[in-house]
Amino acid sequence: MKPCESRWYEVQKRLKDLNISAERFEATIGKNLGEQEFLNWYCPKKNKNSYHRNLTLGEIGCYISHMRVWEHIVTHSIPICVILEDDIIIKSHLTNTIESAEKLKNWDLIKLSDSRDLPFINTQSLESEFVLGNYFKIPNGAQGYILSLEGAKKLLHRKPFFRPVDVDMQFHSEVGLNIVGIKPYPIATDSQFESEIAKANSGRHSNKSTFIRNLKHRLNLHMQRKKISANLSMITRKL
Repeated sequence: MKPCESRWYEVQKRLKDLNISAERFEATIGKNLGEQEFLNWYCPKKNKNSYHRNLTLGEIGCYISHMRVWEHIVTHSIPICVILEDDIIIKSHLTNTIESAEKLKNWDLIKLSDSRDLPFINTQSLESEFVLGNYFKIPNGAQGYILSLEGAKKLLHRKPFFRPVDVDMQFHSEVGLNIVGIKPYPIATDSQFESEIAKANSGRHSNKSTFIRNLKHRLNLHMQRKKISANLSMITRKL
């Protein structure tokens, strides 16, 4: 995602200090999309039928920005990729978190951040005092996560999408996505900076909703949260 030069400099410097190489991807600006390109990525009909409100152009641009990174992962057969937005604080144990993730099996996506610190359902101790866990409620946000090649393929089944990117991650069972988290989380949101993705894609939420749309979404979300996000015994076996 292409941040301003100062933010990119800070993020790149921090990653270099941790011996992590990074590639910057240009953000997609939702308001700059042509009609056909817009419809190639986003489905207004599915949105109306299956989500409680219309997406803003900013939410659409943000989702496309992530999806283009997923496409890059699949095109280049990258086994594991750390995906970070630009408005973040990177903690020193990110390197150890990645090393722990590389030893795990049968996972698709590992959450690296949660501003509300939602509790895990089940836990498994890992090396270096890390704790692996699964969820009933996937944390909001897509500031930082690790994605496997298989996970990228599953997420791309969502094209054309109709919900925000982090909400689609919460509906993990639709595409068989195995999601876990590793605590302590190594990524936090930096409130001093506004993400360049968010800034470029700024826009007010649509109020075009109805009682029925809200009810359907809440029922779907309620049913989704009855399903555990991953089987820890499959992920930690042979450790």
